[in-house]
Amino acid sequence: MLIVFVTSKIITIDTILPILFEASQRNNQKIIVVVSRELGMHTIEKNVVINDAVNKIGFKFLFGGRYRVRWYKRIVGSIQLSLLFFAGIFGAKFIHFDTLPVSPIRVLSMFFSSRVFYSERDSIAHSFYLQSSNRKNKFGLFYTQGNYPVPLGGNIISYNKDRLYYYYGHKIHEKRNVYFLGPTRTRNLWRKYLYSKSNYYFNKFHKGVDLSNGLIFVILTYYGVDNFNEEYTVSQKKLRNNFENTVKVLSVIKGDTPVFLKPHHGTDLEYVNSVLSEYDGFHITYLHPSMLLQKARFVICNWYSTILADAYNLGVPTIEYTYYPNSSVIKKDSINQSMGSNYVDWFVYDDVNNFKEVVNNLINKDFNHKQQTTNNEDQDNTLLIDLCQS
Repeated sequence: MLIVFVTSKIITIDTILPILFEASQRNNQKIIVVVSRELGMHTIEKNVVINDAVNKIGFKFLFGGRYRVRWYKRIVGSIQLSLLFFAGIFGAKFIHFDTLPVSPIRVLSMFFSSRVFYSERDSIAHSFYLQSSNRKNKFGLFYTQGNYPVPLGGNIISYNKDRLYYYYGHKIHEKRNVYFLGPTRTRNLWRKYLYSKSNYYFNKFHKGVDLSNGLIFVILTYYGVDNFNEEYTVSQKKLRNNFENTVKVLSVIKGDTPVFLKPHHGTDLEYVNSVLSEYDGFHITYLHPSMLLQKARFVICNWYSTILADAYNLGVPTIEYTYYPNSSVIKKDSINQSMGSNYVDWFVYDDVNNFKEVVNNLINKDFNHKQQTTNNEDQDNTLLIDLCQS
């Protein structure tokens, strides 16, 4: 049995789910997903592909239940922790992301350390960790390179050696058993599962949309302008302008190719829908990005997203048409490149004419997308073996 603690951030379940899916399908492991916050449960349930996949391989529950009374919630949480503890006695293994509920993880780590696995959230080899830390220790000092607190449990699942060593130093191997993996969402079994379900989901949620010529995938960002920070508001207005230009350019160039727009959980959908109301062939979607990528001719975002890395690893052309605030760390560090430059084929900085040229060139190419991906999947068997052995 594998018990996984996920946070309110969808990236946690999204990162580990392909591994859980393999453990279930190949080794018949029962999977239990413990969600730390009600927002996290809502986010999972809203993402229908992830929700269905979790229900296929096991079940999920909200730690403390959906109760508003704090003391009752604590009682329910204590009962749940007792059941998790008994599961540990009978050999269950635990995966967590070093966030709430920390107390249960701490208790489980004390008794079952060798069976507790910490997983990094991001399965892509990004360099965001090099940006200034905003985490402080108990003395109010910022953590420095090599001195971050070591995660709970006896094992670490890492997707980026440089990031791991930056946080914990090279001696982390003396403290924890470390497993190195490649990107999880491009793993073969997960991709085959999504492919087998693709027609079902597209027919259910986008029935009648002609996908014979593929689709254009647009990743939405926040676009919210109600913020006390003046520079943030200015940057979001700039991004709104870029989004409106994105829609205008696509409406002219796309022809019969449908455009699918995937919201972020904080996207201002009222604004987005007001822009789209003037155009045809644009579809808001809540399907999993990996499923959309299987049919994507290319991907566009107005602010860098991890989805671009998945697209790049699958051979789907990626465009970032964006604007970065002048005083931001991103702008200072990136200068004339994306903050995820390793995964962006075309970086267009606030230039609609350049954007139009890039899109026009891509739309005129024949659509015969054969996805190819490379990762170290063959080397990842050790983790699955250790997760699944009794």
